[in-house]
Amino acid sequence: MKRHLLAILTLGLIVATNSSCNKLSATDIKQDFNQWVNDLITPTKSTLEKVENGFVIKGNIKNSPKNLLVLWELTPAKLIFIDSTRTDEKGNFQLKGNTKEMIFCQLQMGPEASVYFAVDNNSKLNVDMSVVGSFVDYEIKGDELEDSKTLKSLLDMNTSFLKEVKGLEQRAQSIPNTPDGAAQADQLRNEYQRLANQRNNFVKEVALKQKKGFIPYFVVSFGALENPGFDMFQHAVNCAKAADPNSKYTQQIETQFNTEAKLMEGAIAPDFTLKTPNGEDLSLSSLRGKVVLIDFWASWCGPCRRENPNVRKLYRRFHYKGFEILGVSLDNDGNRWKGAIQADSLTWPHVSDLRGWQSSAAQLYQVSSIPQTYLIDKDGRIMAKGLRGPELEMVLAKLFADQPAATEGNTNANSNVSASPENRNKTPDTKVDPAKSNAKKDPKSKTDKKK
Repeated sequence: MKRHLLAILTLGLIVATNSSCNKLSATDIKQDFNQWVNDLITPTKSTLEKVENGFVIKGNIKNSPKNLLVLWELTPAKLIFIDSTRTDEKGNFQLKGNTKEMIFCQLQMGPEASVYFAVDNNSKLNVDMSVVGSFVDYEIKGDELEDSKTLKSLLDMNTSFLKEVKGLEQRAQSIPNTPDGAAQADQLRNEYQRLANQRNNFVKEVALKQKKGFIPYFVVSFGALENPGFDMFQHAVNCAKAADPNSKYTQQIETQFNTEAKLMEGAIAPDFTLKTPNGEDLSLSSLRGKVVLIDFWASWCGPCRRENPNVRKLYRRFHYKGFEILGVSLDNDGNRWKGAIQADSLTWPHVSDLRGWQSSAAQLYQVSSIPQTYLIDKDGRIMAKGLRGPELEMVLAKLFADQPAATEGNTNANSNVSASPENRNKTPDTKVDPAKSNAKKDPKSKTDKKK
């Protein structure tokens, strides 16, 4: 019991405890910077363009003589070596570099301790640091400081957050193997969520405050927010273009935005029209005004079929509060598709073009494994991706908390299919081979991936 509670709790804390205390990642993001450093036995040649003058970063690390420091250019894909040095007997150091545009840098002074700067060729920075394990306390002075100071405010906030999370983790170790232990675990999870919300709100506030610059780019590209969303992404693009339309950061964020933005939280869900089992056209946009779960599945997908009872339960509970499901099948065989709908009593609207993984809707939503879901709000905007089971139930319960609940026994909700508008999926004249309608059983599989 105790181990189970600790496991549940630490799922929420894993992001912080497995990261350097000076990292800004909100989750296990694109790369682990320390792993990069360990892997880069031979530093990559710098891509910085040489110019006459250059930036200078100098300072002191308290009680750290002969300490190795490495300065990297920070990119979303990798670290690029700029310079390295060792502190002298008094802990003093100096690092140099040059660039034709502003860049983000990481100064690494140990396996876990790092700080970040934003520099251009006019930057002359003086940094006094004190390092204890992975925690770095530092003061920065000099020229061209605005963005570097903003990064410091983010790091300071993150350090405070991680210290509090470590305190929660220590408290979790003493959770007793009693009924009261479950309540204590819930309390710690709630405290963690409160801290995480405070952290995310602070990051958003800092990023949105800048109207011209690359701090929003940093927040989006380096995972400082777990789900930055469409509006934050758009803000990052606008700020980067206002600061320097020719910057490599501007080009990167614009390319990423054009590729990913259409499926981000807050974006208008891309519309599509496919055939129902009765051969009628049905568009996603026709369901506007309801909360819609786009459910990508297939009759041959074992995990999808095993999830269907849970989906059916949620449909019964929330359908008459304004919740709808649009099942999008990646089947190739129409009879198998229709048979699975009947066999699993799936009374909500269904569509398919019977093209398997080449489904136009699956391509539009970049579906590479099923089951996959997108939750769409009443205005047609994407709310969340990949919700299933208890997580989906929790979100729906919160959305419809102020409306009367539909009971499991409500015959109008599901048991009388012919009375519901979803009867469009019913195919009374289709003979179904029960053997064909059953999914392949694979108890080890949790999802079916595109081959």
